[in-house]
Amino acid sequence: MSEREWGDIAPATDPHADNVRRASQTHPLDFFRGRNHAGQYIFSLAADDGCRELPKPPRLNGIDVALERRSADGARLVLTLEDRDQFDIFRALCGHLLDATTDHPRGANGPGLRLVLQRLADWHNMLRRRREGLLTTEEVIGLVGELLLLRDEILRRAGPASAVLAWRGAHREEQDFAIGSCQIEVKTQLSTSDRRLLISSEAQLDTAGSQLLLCHQTISRAPASSGAVSLNAIVDELAQAFSDTDPESLEQFEDGLEACRYARREDYDEPRWQLIDRRLFEVRAGFPCLTPAMLPPGVQSVSYAILLSACEPFAVDLDPTLTTALG
Repeated sequence: MSEREWGDIAPATDPHADNVRRASQTHPLDFFRGRNHAGQYIFSLAADDGCRELPKPPRLNGIDVALERRSADGARLVLTLEDRDQFDIFRALCGHLLDATTDHPRGANGPGLRLVLQRLADWHNMLRRRREGLLTTEEVIGLVGELLLLRDEILRRAGPASAVLAWRGAHREEQDFAIGSCQIEVKTQLSTSDRRLLISSEAQLDTAGSQLLLCHQTISRAPASSGAVSLNAIVDELAQAFSDTDPESLEQFEDGLEACRYARREDYDEPRWQLIDRRLFEVRAGFPCLTPAMLPPGVQSVSYAILLSACEPFAVDLDPTLTTALG
């Protein structure tokens, strides 16, 4: 959508009504774009029913998000661009809402409006995290996963000094842990995610003559009573363990957290995470991966996905393998 698609619409002549046009003739939901009496650009979705107990709209900088209640069970959601300098963000947001609901049942505006409010909340959280320097949910899950492995497996086998030095993912090295000739790459997912492992480069699963282990973990959100830990809680737990046994390693641990852009914030007190499963695979000949030697000259910075099922032939027993590798 271009600015002209809004600019070609005249401001509404009635202060109590908007001048709108259908945003898309083929979209299953009744989105409208237009202008209000003040000439501001608007984007709206209305529903005649299915709007009980809708979540509260988020507050966005430069964009007013209003939920107008209608008779019976109806509602109308209106996004108003208050700051014309934010038009690119406004346009991107409207396009995102259209794309996110393109497969929705035709005419189901009530459930669609609920989904749009959820998407707006996600958008609000994304912008807030970017503005405030907060880690994304994916970054939090990745960091929690590395710290769980550090706490549960690495620290008790290698001791504090060696364990904190082994944690290399914090310093953006290709693998997350390295002790001697053994390297460990950690992939942590929500238990509800599809079983694909995202590999960020052709070097990430390159053994380069060393033993390379791939640790796959699944975690889920859980209440505190289940023994689950928040990001702040596991950081505190590890910091206490390092402080009690080797104060110098505590400083190195804090350096690693800083390299991960972690700073203690109340936002990281929730959610709490519980480990569901942890499995280990050995990356050896035949493992489904790409390495630098496989790529044609001039091809680099390759990212790809591996089906977890394709890794099954390379599964190894976790406890004896790590004990041997890290002992």
